[in-house]
Amino acid sequence: MKKLLLFLFAVLTTVGIRREIERSHDVSNVVHADEAPTAKWTKTEIPLTLGRLEARNWKYVTAQGFWQSTSTSKDKQLLSPIAVKISCDGGEKICREADATVEFGAILSPGLIEYEISTWTDAGIVADDTDEGHCGIGHRLAIDFKSNSVTVTDYPKKMDNSKLCKAFQEANSYALHGGQVMLYPAAKWDALAKPE
Repeated sequence: MKKLLLFLFAVLTTVGIRREIERSHDVSNVVHADEAPTAKWTKTEIPLTLGRLEARNWKYVTAQGFWQSTSTSKDKQLLSPIAVKISCDGGEKICREADATVEFGAILSPGLIEYEISTWTDAGIVADDTDEGHCGIGHRLAIDFKSNSVTVTDYPKKMDNSKLCKAFQEANSYALHGGQVMLYPAAKWDALAKPE
């Protein structure tokens, strides 16, 4: 998957450079740097809300927002914004994290992670992702009903100092923040535009 993403990034970069060269010969398309708006990802934060429904034989919890590192260290921050919707079903004993990630600053990528619930009490939920991937990384989702919080912790389940896995040999935690992540100023979108 990573090789495919790197290949797509290389292709997009090559196409982008070629288009820039072609545009540079057309004076009517010139935009000076001080005239061009610079778009950046911004966060709009609101208090996190857990949707919680419980009946006799049915339990369901939802939350949505975006992940943010619990550390202030620069090297522990996410590389790109991740918008998230989490739903936990007590009957299935599964929590699902549907997310949208902006990869390489430009590619919107959907994802789905399933966590198996190990504990569901009046205090909260603990669930683990069983897909460790190549580097043997475990992922633990914790939902605390009393503090109205959601965290996920990525931790190594095996030591691997290979070049690919070395960066993942320490635990990292992320808290779900209520709100949204948006590109400002907004990029134009034409659903009927033909690929260039």
